[in-house]
Amino acid sequence: MRAAIACSCAIAACLVVRGAAGACARPTDPGGTGGYTYGAETVRSFGTTDVLVFYVTNGPHAVNTATTRGDGVPDDVAKVAEVTSDALASYAKMGYRPPVSDATNPSCGSNGGDGRFDVYLVHMIGGDGTTVAESDRCTTAGAARQCASFVYAQANYAEIYPTSEIGIRTVLPHETFHAVQNAYDASLDRFWAEGTAQWAAKTLDPSLTDLERFLPAFFAQTSRSLDAPSNGVTASFLYGAAIWPVFLTQRHGDAIVRSILEREGEAGGPALAAADSALKLESSSLAAEVPLFAAWNAATGARAAAGGYPNAASYPVVSVADLPAGGAQGITSGLASYFFHAKVDAPVTVSLDTNASRNAGLLLPLADGKARIDGALPLPARLDGEGIVVVSGITSDKTDAPFAVSLAPIADAGADAAPPASTTGAPSSGSSGGCAVSRRGSRVRPFDLAPIVALGLLVLRRRSRAGR
Repeated sequence: MRAAIACSCAIAACLVVRGAAGACARPTDPGGTGGYTYGAETVRSFGTTDVLVFYVTNGPHAVNTATTRGDGVPDDVAKVAEVTSDALASYAKMGYRPPVSDATNPSCGSNGGDGRFDVYLVHMIGGDGTTVAESDRCTTAGAARQCASFVYAQANYAEIYPTSEIGIRTVLPHETFHAVQNAYDASLDRFWAEGTAQWAAKTLDPSLTDLERFLPAFFAQTSRSLDAPSNGVTASFLYGAAIWPVFLTQRHGDAIVRSILEREGEAGGPALAAADSALKLESSSLAAEVPLFAAWNAATGARAAAGGYPNAASYPVVSVADLPAGGAQGITSGLASYFFHAKVDAPVTVSLDTNASRNAGLLLPLADGKARIDGALPLPARLDGEGIVVVSGITSDKTDAPFAVSLAPIADAGADAAPPASTTGAPSSGSSGGCAVSRRGSRVRPFDLAPIVALGLLVLRRRSRAGR
């Protein structure tokens, strides 16, 4: 079951609540909803033409009442309304749908009194913002459910951020984008929902650093598929998945995110299927992009050079295992990736033996320790000197997909020597023939070599028959 609310969790731990708000209840109603109620406190509101912010000045959900305004409205409340309204306008200018109006099905219960987008300031339980898709204010388009939304936001961001303004600018555009997403499909995969909300907030305000703060959690788990089911322990991975829309937009422009959401709004379903459909309109595909995405992720930090992410030097680095002279084996599941470092004294051919419909590989050359994105080559490829071998799963299939990386000396190491045209056959397990590579074991799971041996025997038999 997918979460019907999505939270930014920019500082505190994420509290994920399953299910949508029933009967269109709000904190202003008797008993409240979602654990939040204003109780007997006097509820106040302040709004713009498209946003209405509710708050109280006493009790457990009291806001910071400091104000410099002539109308006495707390500065924080006015800033929430301003930032949220600006976010709505910016997303509309980028071509996104507006949030579904909560004037839809007005008989269902509270809607804040009109069709404006509502924000309720409360002291959050374990988070700093939550967007609620209201199940009784949804329409169905194919497999997609398009729902009206409202937002819970922290009553006093100065308690958890350096300043209230930084907290408001970080959280409210993120939560507002969740409401935009719910206008396409309220059941998005969480990695895509959180990742694109992080990307959207960063796009509106590049000075924000929340996107970068979660990247280490993603870069530390490259053997985990991008769309793997989430749990509380891996919540930071979901926000770090913002690097995926960052990559896509660097490659294809900002409109690619909207294109993917439009396909989800038409057909519902997995985000990766929608991404594949949108990428095909760009003369690409999910299978073509994922290995390059992994290569960009290997070209960060101290390895960053020209090409790849514009801010690559400030990003964390992925873990790279040493590639033994005899090669390495491993298993991917879904869109997992593995990275191997190789350094050779004489030219070699780097090959990948695997099911080509499940895995693909790239060779990323290194020059003085810097990754050359512009020199990345699909395997098999010739390695002269030093490089990183990238192996990535290219489908959302979560069954095991074994692979083997091998090195083979090039008999004629001249400038015109070329790698073999096919990767079919058993990987080399003998001497490296002059390859000066580390003999430390790789950090991936071993697998049964019997299928590869059998494949090698089959190739030999076919060659024998061809010679008769």
